Amino acid sequence: MLTFQAFSLKYSCKTSFLQYYPVLSIIPKHLLSTAKQPDTFNKSFFTIKDNIFLLSESAQINFGTARSSDFYKLLVSKTHSHVQTGPKRWSENLSINKDSWTSILKSLKNICKETRLKEFQFNLIHRIMITRKELFIFSLKTDDECLYCGGKESIEHTFIECPFTRSFAKKVMQWFNEANCCQISPTTEELLFSIIPSSKETKIIKKCNYTTLSMHHYIYSNKINSKGI
Repeated sequence: MLTFQAFSLKYSCKTSFLQYYPVLSIIPKHLLSTAKQPDTFNKSFFTIKDNIFLLSESAQINFGTARSSDFYKLLVSKTHSHVQTGPKRWSENLSINKDSWTSILKSLKNICKETRLKEFQFNLIHRIMITRKELFIFSLKTDDECLYCGGKESIEHTFIECPFTRSFAKKVMQWFNEANCCQISPTTEELLFSIIPSSKETKIIKKCNYTTLSMHHYIYSNKINSKGI
């Protein structure tokens, strides 16, 4: 498996380690193990015609003739029988049921218009995020300690456990309530995924969800760049 430095030297594509390592982390383990066996790779994945790739027992794609519409059809027809990894891992520590996850995933479409915030929300839901913990594992940092409190860094620590994060979120909510003459007290789950339930004051709730999403983006951006909040 190539390190980011080796990948950058070998291929001339523009990317960063923040994009490279999340891609590596989602590659299925069985594909990685097969890729490390060059003598059996073609036998395992390709038919007699080298341009036909077997995705599964019932699905294949011809790289020689495939167009974007063919890949789109594969995505549309694919069905998932298991809970996705990100939501499953979040549910281990948070009280989120199936209906709540449905609301969280649907919120991606309407929570805001900015592409960068939608992408951030998607990455947060699916845990496709780099923290100091991952940077330490990849030997890009000398430790895995939180920049603000010194605790062990992780995605949970960044957004939920860090006392500096909790204090900052509390001040943001106090400011929002005072500025909008309201009393919104979101749960940990509602605050984390910006899914505060709508009431009669729908506009206020939308503003609050947008505010909490922007807040988390601000916290993460500053932390990953070693800046204060």
